[in-house]
Amino acid sequence: MPCNDYEKSIELINEFFDIELSENFGEEVFKVLNKIIPLASGYIFFTDPVRLEYSYNKRTSDINSITQPFLQEDLKLKNTTFGKIIITGSDFSAEDKKIFKTCASVIANITKDREISEIIKMQINALQEGYQKTQKNNKKILKAEKIKTKFLSHISHELRTPLNSIIGFSDLLENEFAGTLNAKQKNYVNDIKISSLHLLGMINEILDMSKIEAGVLTLSLRDFEIRQAVQEVINVINPLIIKKNIELETKIENFTIKADYQKFQQILFNLLSNAIKYTSENGNIKIEALKGKNSAIISVIDNGIGIDKKNHKKIFRKFEQIGESSVNSTGLGLSITKELVKLHKGKVTLKSSPGSGSEFKVIIPLE
Repeated sequence: MPCNDYEKSIELINEFFDIELSENFGEEVFKVLNKIIPLASGYIFFTDPVRLEYSYNKRTSDINSITQPFLQEDLKLKNTTFGKIIITGSDFSAEDKKIFKTCASVIANITKDREISEIIKMQINALQEGYQKTQKNNKKILKAEKIKTKFLSHISHELRTPLNSIIGFSDLLENEFAGTLNAKQKNYVNDIKISSLHLLGMINEILDMSKIEAGVLTLSLRDFEIRQAVQEVINVINPLIIKKNIELETKIENFTIKADYQKFQQILFNLLSNAIKYTSENGNIKIEALKGKNSAIISVIDNGIGIDKKNHKKIFRKFEQIGESSVNSTGLGLSITKELVKLHKGKVTLKSSPGSGSEFKVIIPLE
């Protein structure tokens, strides 16, 4: 039977944030979800490559063999899909579908929290092994690394957990699950959501850099058409382009590339975000994706404030920012972009000067 007690459903969503990041994480997620929307079985598949990560009353391990009535939502973080959540059952109502969409958003974020927990454990284990090998000679390094790890653990718990709740409930309000909103209220809710997502994105950047430094970031390579990947990023970032009334020009050849789909999109998203950030209202941005002899060449060109040549290397370093101090950022976006390109055995270059805009060019081998 569908859950008709809206207020009870909203209260139960809070239980997601009480789930411990243990081995029983997946089962606990579906137990809470079952209180909100009665279900027969549940699955969380990670994509690229597709694999079953968590399940409840499992009937299959193949995402394509689920034939009974089901609800499905993408699990998204930082504007990219990393998995799918599916529940089976019967008589799913329109209200069930609406609340399931919000639950999927919350579950995506707490799933990321579990990933953070696992990475921190890996870092601690690596530090302990390093300590045993080097003993007293590396005491200062060990102490510094432990402080960094403790800091990451702190922000992941103390910042991400309430942010997940804020984003989840702003989704509920935005979808008018708890009642109709007037125009001003909708604007306020949208502001809350945008600010929360921005802060969550900054925290995720710190996590990404931590994964890179720990050496646990790997690629899931597959063949895909570059035009679709680029267009999806443009669709996601388009509201920011519209907000600043920026004219976007594209020149995209359609060809196949073998790369990590999500990380490729993250590279482009970071470069586009950077271009929008430092381009004035009514400015221009151009995206090119061209096929070279043995490589894919992706360029993001803007007519923004530009960058002095002496700072070209500096902006790819961690926590470095050039330009207006009013632009809120971790200073990690371009550093992460460079590392992701290097993982693909490619390179990123910059052509820019003050007042003349910037051109970031990414070259990734096709073979």
